[in-house]
This record gives sequence, structure tokens and C-alpha cells, in this order.
Amino acid sequence: MYPALELRLLRYVVAVAEELHFSRAALRVRVAQPSLSKQIRDLEEGLGVSLFNRSNRNVQITQAGRDFVKEAIKALLYADRAVEAAKQAENSENGQLSVGYTPRINLRVVSAVRALSANKRWGLKLAFISSETHHQVQSLLQGSLDAGLLTLPVRNESLVIKPVLREDLMVVMSAFHSLAGKEEVSAQELAHVPVVLYQRDLHPSFHDHLLKQFRKVSYKPHVAQEVSSETEALYMAKEGLGVTFVKRSAIPVFTQGLWCCRLADASLFEETGYAYSRDHRSPKLQDLTAMFRANARELVSRSGARHGDLTTPCADPRQMKLF
Repeated sequence: MYPALELRLLRYVVAVAEELHFSRAALRVRVAQPSLSKQIRDLEEGLGVSLFNRSNRNVQITQAGRDFVKEAIKALLYADRAVEAAKQAENSENGQLSVGYTPRINLRVVSAVRALSANKRWGLKLAFISSETHHQVQSLLQGSLDAGLLTLPVRNESLVIKPVLREDLMVVMSAFHSLAGKEEVSAQELAHVPVVLYQRDLHPSFHDHLLKQFRKVSYKPHVAQEVSSETEALYMAKEGLGVTFVKRSAIPVFTQGLWCCRLADASLFEETGYAYSRDHRSPKLQDLTAMFRANARELVSRSGARHGDLTTPCADPRQMKLF
């Protein structure tokens, strides 16, 4: 009989999986490291599986751990959505705007919007709701969301969609990969290299956009594994299971053992957009839209997006200047 899976335990496991270091994970979730280690060991004993392999030098996630983390991330997202849905019902009565955001985007954009909206000039009250792009589109059309920050492309004539931020995608691989050390790789060099790619059903439009860019340079990815998060993709790349394509802002500060470079043949990017219903004519929404328009450059600046710093290897965290 396994123990009740409280949300805090899910957060603990995800933190260790993302940091691959118990002390850093403990700092992140604000719990003592011995307590964190014990609670995860107790969980493993209750489940009857090992989520992590531990040694004096490092921590490695097991296949069972990867599968657990994949579902834990979803559970945490749905828990957050449940809380936000309850808040949204109350917010609609007190003048707040509900703004969706996909967890895939550069989350510093969300922080920047929150900070700007609180400025006396705008005085907007925003309630942020974590929601995948396709769910946001449905909510915007149904009126349960006032606005959304989502991953482009999105095509719907009933929505007004404005681009906010474009970030280059990097080719990410293990620092021990045969292609590591290059500043650029060509599509031809990747022709038979295993690739870790995101599941299409999570982001259909972006998935199709990426494959379209590949087709332009006659590149057909040899997909070895499909995943549902950038975290999974990075871990698998680090383990040498294949290369992946990730925007630079999604790579954790303390990630070691990875190499990033550009795909020479194609311009790969991921774009974040701001969307709202054409039928939504609330004065507050107009103010929010005006805020986006007036602060477009500042949003890009606060997001940490950079130009000309795309070939820095990820193997040394001191060289990561994005945070």
C-alpha cells in the first residue's frame, strides 16, 4: 500500500528530477535536505520502485522516475488549474481580468506582465491561469478567459492574436555527443541522429510549424522518443538518447553536461503571442492590450531574450548569462 501522494511530495520529486541534486532541490522547495531525502525514500519504499539512483558523486533519475515525473508535472498543473478556476469565478465579480499562460512559454514574460500591470499608470488586476495553448483557445472563445499568452502559431478568425516574443531554438545534446563542440550543425549531420521531440497532441500547431521548417531543408527527424515537457527532453539529451530542440530560456541555470548550438540550414524559433476574443470589448481588456502595445520592447527585455549569445556551451553554468 503506497502512501497518499500529497502534492508536496510530487513537488519534491519534480524538484530533485530537475536539479539532480538533493541540496539544491531542498533549497528550491524550502525544506531541510535530510527531510527531503527521507520523504522521497519513504515514497520509493511505499511505491516499491526507485525513482533515483544515488551515489556520492551524483543523482540519476531512473526510467520509473521519468515516468513518475511526467505524470507528476501534469498532476501539479491540473491542481494549479483547479485553484485558479475557483479564483477565476471570484475574480469575475471583483473586476479582475483572467489571463491564461501556457507553462511552455518563457515565464519571465508572465512576471513582466504582472509587474507592469501593477504599475499606477495601468492599475490592472490580473489573475493568471496556467493552461495549454489549445485549452486557452477554447476558453477565450467561450469567454472563461479574458486574454491569453500562448505558443504560436494559432489561427482562429474569432481571436485577435499579436506576437510578443520570438526566441531562437537551440539544438541541445549531451556534452559527450559526437557533434558537441560545434557552433552550428547542419540538417545533413542530423539525418540519422536520434531526436527527442514533443508530442504533437500537446502543441499541434507548433509541432507542425517545426516540422514544416525541417521540410524546407529536406530534414526528416529520426524521432526516438516523444515527451511532454522540455525537462524530459533535456534529461534524455543529457543521457545521450538523442538531440532535442529547446529555446535557451528553458535550460536551467545549473544544467551541466549539455551542449547547445544552432541548426545552420533553418531558422528555428518559438514565438509567444497575446490573444483575446474579437467580441470582447471590455474597457479593462482594452487597457491591458494598450499596456502590451506600449511596453513591447520592455517585455522582450525583461524576458531575458538575447541576441548573439547562441553558441555558448551549456556544460559550464558560469557561462549561462540568461538568468
